[in-house]
Amino acid sequence: MNSVDLEHVTKNYGGATPSVDDVSLTVGDGEFFTLLGPSGCGKSTTLRMIAGFINPTSGRIRFGEREITNLPPHKRDTGMVFQNYALFPHMDVTGNVAYGLSMRRVAKADKRTRVSEALEIVGLQGYADRRIDQLSGGQQQRVALARALVIQPSVLLLDEPLSNLDAKLREETRAQIRQIQKRAGTTSVYVTHDQSEAMAMSDRIAVMESGVLHQVGTPREIYRRPTTSFVARFIGRSNVLPGTVDDVEDARIAVRLDGGDVMHAPIAEGALSGQVAAGDQIALSLRPETMRIEPVPTGSGTEVDALRATVRMTEFTGSSCVVWLRYGDEDLLATIADTDDLPHDGDEVLLRPDTGRAWVVAP
Repeated sequence: MNSVDLEHVTKNYGGATPSVDDVSLTVGDGEFFTLLGPSGCGKSTTLRMIAGFINPTSGRIRFGEREITNLPPHKRDTGMVFQNYALFPHMDVTGNVAYGLSMRRVAKADKRTRVSEALEIVGLQGYADRRIDQLSGGQQQRVALARALVIQPSVLLLDEPLSNLDAKLREETRAQIRQIQKRAGTTSVYVTHDQSEAMAMSDRIAVMESGVLHQVGTPREIYRRPTTSFVARFIGRSNVLPGTVDDVEDARIAVRLDGGDVMHAPIAEGALSGQVAAGDQIALSLRPETMRIEPVPTGSGTEVDALRATVRMTEFTGSSCVVWLRYGDEDLLATIADTDDLPHDGDEVLLRPDTGRAWVVAP
């Protein structure tokens, strides 16, 4: 078993707030698991504790049944892909990929076979004799990946390996990394601050902020069912509106927003919506693509499950338009199809969210 288990792992450098605060999580055997969060959230520190470059202040780390909390890096059987690739410019591709095997004193014949297999996995079969400065950024990244895979590690660790690539190459390379990882079947822990990257590549994601683990789940679970306001805002775009539970019905709750309007949200088993009572302070996460914009009916009063808002501006994004609106003290977003009758700046409109996709989060 090549699972990774963190049990109540904390890292404190002596400040008032730990860099990583009581994190517990499990990475399954063969899983592509991403640590996601803004700069300074503790994700790279967590990865480096898994690698053995940093010792935790408290807690345990295991690979399968093997306790590795205090083992030095070279005894953990991990492969590491760094942000800057850390390739040797004086060596060709073969020399770079074979470096870890040379350090392990692998026999020459076996070394040649394993280097050839690793280059085939990353799609660089014809590049064995190339110098590093003859490769593109994406090819250098794949050399670094081959060097990590060739030692056949129990766990592959990747620390923001795409951050040095341009946007188009990032998209191409992230797909290649995911295909390579699936083919190799190696348990992988990936660090990034890029939400799109994490959503596209991961089996599961752990969202962190200020050293705290907010939520672990599949990309779809985290996007559709965020547990906190931070997760709702950080994963994609979301309108997060604070309010108070007005009433709890059989299958839904009524929430009176701070702006005075009443919105409904479905009750989901095991989620916060199923644990609240009238009077509780909560927030509603409403994704922009669930918002419908309508003209304000003449002489209409207050409507349930609808918000009167003012259009601030409209952004054309190609296949759709993003409409920025103002509702009381809140800025809202709605993503709608591009048409010839888009609302104008300053127009008062009625926002009608799909309440079936509203989600209750901790405020």
